[in-house]
Amino acid sequence: MVELISHGGTNRPTDRVGGRDADLSAPHSLPTVSVVLPTLNERPYLRDCLDSLATQDYPYVIEVLVIDGGSRDGTRELAARFGHPVHLLENPKVSAAAALNVGWRAARGEVIVRADAHALYAADYVRRCVEVLIETGADDVGGAMRAIGTTVFGRAVAAVTSSPFGVGPGRFHYSERREQVDTVYLGCYRRDTLERLGGWDEDGLQWAAEDHELNFRLTRSGGSIVLDPSIRSWYFPRETWRALARQYCNYGTGKVSTLAKHRTLPTWRPLVPAAMVVACTGSMLAGVAARRPFLGLLPLVGYGAVAAVATASVSKAPGVSAPHAYSAMVTCHWAYGAGFWRGVGRLATRRGFDARPRRGRR
Repeated sequence: MVELISHGGTNRPTDRVGGRDADLSAPHSLPTVSVVLPTLNERPYLRDCLDSLATQDYPYVIEVLVIDGGSRDGTRELAARFGHPVHLLENPKVSAAAALNVGWRAARGEVIVRADAHALYAADYVRRCVEVLIETGADDVGGAMRAIGTTVFGRAVAAVTSSPFGVGPGRFHYSERREQVDTVYLGCYRRDTLERLGGWDEDGLQWAAEDHELNFRLTRSGGSIVLDPSIRSWYFPRETWRALARQYCNYGTGKVSTLAKHRTLPTWRPLVPAAMVVACTGSMLAGVAARRPFLGLLPLVGYGAVAAVATASVSKAPGVSAPHAYSAMVTCHWAYGAGFWRGVGRLATRRGFDARPRRGRR
């Protein structure tokens, strides 16, 4: 995994990143970095993602570890033939949490940068992660989650999930200043932080809850998380209604799995869509029971009107269709709220949570 290149008659360990040789045995104050990238059927996105990671301007990126959960679409083959600094590892437990644990435990870097295949990374992404980590003394740092869509519906999802009304006060979706937060998109950790926390929970949570839950443990133990918008990446959101609904339903269920583990929620945000679902459906049922169905629809009509006003705001962005944005916003809210109550049902009946996705789904 480390090339030996001759320098003046002696062999010294180096890594080649972005067309440069970084002499890892030379004295320097900057830490080495390993990038860990979970994958499961990501071929449409992976090549561009890896290109952006392999050309980072930080000279001490020693490896990009692709940890695959059994892809069947050519993801594995693409990663295997990409070449240095990319290395393919196996993830028999499929989930992203399990992949991340395989990755950081196998990594040689002093700093672990968590990446996602649905994203592209600025050339200075890793460098800014390390600089902010050092400048702030934080235990985890990350940038804003800048969503970009490539279809009509995808652009609508990007606009909705970049607005406070679409996703609530989750600062990492839209903040434009450096600040301390409860979680960030992806993340950059010192290795000893992950060792102290034991890594991601790969068994007790609903899949996709792992990042927020890890950051919850970090802050509960006295650690700090810093968001800095100069850490730039661009995320490709789900581009079909069905995929978006499945994703946000799973998010809602994931928050309940965190509640089950810690006996508290990391944040009150999930309660808002959960309360909206209960208020609207409860009112409709009460209206039917009282033979006044129109009165029962008032909360739903009120929600729809507020969502329409919010949609008018987010759809001012270029290329954003208002009808698609309205559909995306309603889907995010209702799927998240329904997923939360699905999780409550599982908790109440002791059915447990799904630690891994079905193959081919994320």
